[in-house]
Amino acid sequence: MMESLRNYLDSTLPWVVGAPQYLRLFGTVFLLVSAGSALVHLVLPGSATALQVLSHGLSIGGAYTVVVALACAALYAVRRAFDRLLVWHVWLASLAAFLTGYFFLPLDNVVFWMTDNAASVHAEPISFLQLLPIWGLVTYFFVQPFLSESLRSELVKVRQLNALLEAGSPITDGAVEPIRFRSGKLDFVLEARCIRNVTVDDHYCYVHYRHGEEYKKRDLAMPLRDVLTLLPSSFAQVHRSHVVNLTHVQSIRRHQRNVRLVLGGGLEVPVSRHRLNDLLPLLRRQLRLG
Repeated sequence: MMESLRNYLDSTLPWVVGAPQYLRLFGTVFLLVSAGSALVHLVLPGSATALQVLSHGLSIGGAYTVVVALACAALYAVRRAFDRLLVWHVWLASLAAFLTGYFFLPLDNVVFWMTDNAASVHAEPISFLQLLPIWGLVTYFFVQPFLSESLRSELVKVRQLNALLEAGSPITDGAVEPIRFRSGKLDFVLEARCIRNVTVDDHYCYVHYRHGEEYKKRDLAMPLRDVLTLLPSSFAQVHRSHVVNLTHVQSIRRHQRNVRLVLGGGLEVPVSRHRLNDLLPLLRRQLRLG
């Protein structure tokens, strides 16, 4: 459950939005928030008139449309700065917009002054917790079209790579350079091409390598970050606990948002969502080298 949630939040979004999409987004936010606010007021006990409920709903909808526009500008800046936009970036920006709209943009008094309604008898303010479901729905429906497009694009790339791998496209056998590791007080050397993967398991680091027709492993007295500095470019960190030799990749398995690499010996290694976009070009490069 936690892994699926992490994969969802770490998914990359293609932030390619034109003016029509922005207008559609702002219109959707305004209608959803205004209607949701009015609906909550209608089911709450109170003596508010229909005009007061409508005024309150429109003011809330207007406030959130403004802050969503500001959030979109912030997300665009994030993408330009970090060259990628993740799902959790959007949820964080949406939460900031929600808090700003709720606590810092009280437009009720302006609306009631313009409509000549007494602010003292208008509908009771909607509580923060009552608005949370509306915020969650708006954010979810905003994210889904972009996420679906990202997953479709990713699926096409994965299928293409799998087709090349299954067709037996040559892949380079990897570097033959020796890599010296520390294990306790002893050092040992492995050829880079024999190393299949390096894994952190229960705070211990292990190197898995091919020995004849089998795969063996040895524990390392080194953290994963130090191991990475020793390995050539045919290796890539695909997860916070896994580094793999791309020359040992046999196929890519994908189930919903979860992606795994199938390595020699049938070992499956998870791929973090935020690393996937960097990994696929590296695999394609490795195939070209072969």
